[in-house]
Amino acid sequence: MSQDKPVALWSVPRSISTAFERVFVERDDFEVFHEPFAESYYYSEERLSERYSDEEPRPEDNYENVLARLLEPREKRVFVKDMAYQAKPLIGPDFVSRFRNTFIVRDPKYVIASLSRMWPDFTLEETGFEQLYRLFRYATEAEDVVVVDAMTFSENPVGILAAYCEHLEIPFRTDSLSWQPGEVREWESWESWHEEAQQSTGIKPAERKDPELPPELREAYENCLPYYYQVAARAIPGTAPIPPA
Repeated sequence: MSQDKPVALWSVPRSISTAFERVFVERDDFEVFHEPFAESYYYSEERLSERYSDEEPRPEDNYENVLARLLEPREKRVFVKDMAYQAKPLIGPDFVSRFRNTFIVRDPKYVIASLSRMWPDFTLEETGFEQLYRLFRYATEAEDVVVVDAMTFSENPVGILAAYCEHLEIPFRTDSLSWQPGEVREWESWESWHEEAQQSTGIKPAERKDPELPPELREAYENCLPYYYQVAARAIPGTAPIPPA
């Protein structure tokens, strides 16, 4: 039954996805997994990045092992927030069929400006858009997906979350929209990325100040833009951006 499948929120970096995930951390009817495939992509024997190559490879975090853990029977329904690029080797029809697939996207100009501050040496793959689009294509062939535009979510969290929950046929819980600041166990591995989210008390509007990208980041931006528009075109009504003529 699709109602029993784990809900997956596939994202790109710096897309307000952790704030969206925090809403589900606050709920008592979901068990939340924060970027489990990051462990495979960066730390396992099958890792696809040399970013943390000084770390000893961890066979327990190989891709099939992580997937098996997510699919284990549990008392609560599972909510997974991850970036599609980190699940790259698994992406295909069988993989997407295991989840209720949902997506959150943000204008790549904001993504790249923020990502470059955290990782000045980021790779094009780590921008996340190409693999998000690839997973999106497989998912849309199999189901009616829901896409969230990150900026509109930050400006209208109640409306967007209500529509998101309706699409998934799960209760909309207004009590999950605010919380006490503090550490979130699910984020321990990537704590430095989520300091602001941990100190927050709810969803705050994101600033729409158009960031200036230096010339060396323009190529990455231009590469991401077509993928972004393809996914964002399916965003919850009223949130889709208009591509330039």
